[in-house]
Amino acid sequence: MDFLGIDRVVYGASNLTQANDFFSQWGLKRVSKSPKKLVFETGNGNQVIVQRHDDPELPPKIAEHQEFREVIYGLAKQSDFDAVHDNLSKDRLVSIDKEGVMHTVDDSGIHIGFRVVREKKRPPAKETLWNSPSQKKRVDVISAVYSEAHPFKMGHIVFFVPDTKVAENFYRKRLGFWLSDRYVGGAGVFLRWAKRSEHHNMFFVKSRTNSLALHHIAFEVDSIHEVFGGGLAFSKKGWPTEVGPGRHPISSAYFWYFKNPLGGAVEYFCDADFVTEKWQPHQYRVNRFAEWHLLDGIEIKDDGKSRPSLKSAKEIDQHKKNEMAVVMKASK
Repeated sequence: MDFLGIDRVVYGASNLTQANDFFSQWGLKRVSKSPKKLVFETGNGNQVIVQRHDDPELPPKIAEHQEFREVIYGLAKQSDFDAVHDNLSKDRLVSIDKEGVMHTVDDSGIHIGFRVVREKKRPPAKETLWNSPSQKKRVDVISAVYSEAHPFKMGHIVFFVPDTKVAENFYRKRLGFWLSDRYVGGAGVFLRWAKRSEHHNMFFVKSRTNSLALHHIAFEVDSIHEVFGGGLAFSKKGWPTEVGPGRHPISSAYFWYFKNPLGGAVEYFCDADFVTEKWQPHQYRVNRFAEWHLLDGIEIKDDGKSRPSLKSAKEIDQHKKNEMAVVMKASK
């Protein structure tokens, strides 16, 4: 199967105003708003959809204390869509809505869907230049400063499940996902939807209460500068940290998790490992959640004044843009 990634995540909400503030301030672009529905997009077009919690078209909750409803995966080809439909229709109810989105439920009880997606053309990302003792890549250039984050895509989704083996078998045997790593004894399993992909796109964790729930959805940003800049800005707006910032030894990614008022958490992350068919899965026996992390985020004292460092960086950046504009005008 040629999976392109998470295409959409759907939530319900009793307070659409709060949901609008949360995802707008998270850095997503709101592309649609009505009294019953909000639609947000990442940089590459992945969508977060929030509908009124009593909308009869919404799938039911998977956990009573959360408003997560469904995750939709993008497929590159109609032939793959048809193959998934034929496969899953053999032993479960599968429906296709008027938009052409397939809906069903996986073996753990998670509502999932699939649609054929044409990836949006996007401008080439600017490489983050790093200087090390042996190599200087950033010369006569100030490194980027982020006053907020703008997530590029949804990179992975994580669930608590009663049985990680059941979850693993469904996605590997029925959908062709690949195993990246696991915790022994069924404690957790990291999966990816392509042989060449980020370290994981799905992670299933054994629930201590034998119940089903969303753990978090991860949004990829450009660099650790954007993780910190976005996290600081989001904190300053009053949204509480779940855990972080920090760094995962499994996947190598930097992270910062925030509590989501609709349930579970959201994560800024960057610099994850990229693996191929040559990757050899590990069998971990001890918890390796973080190489290091802060429990409560970074304390931000709001004195009502702009931070001099950020203000100066912006002024320098604007000065460079002005100079470039003068040079371009003179060259014409």
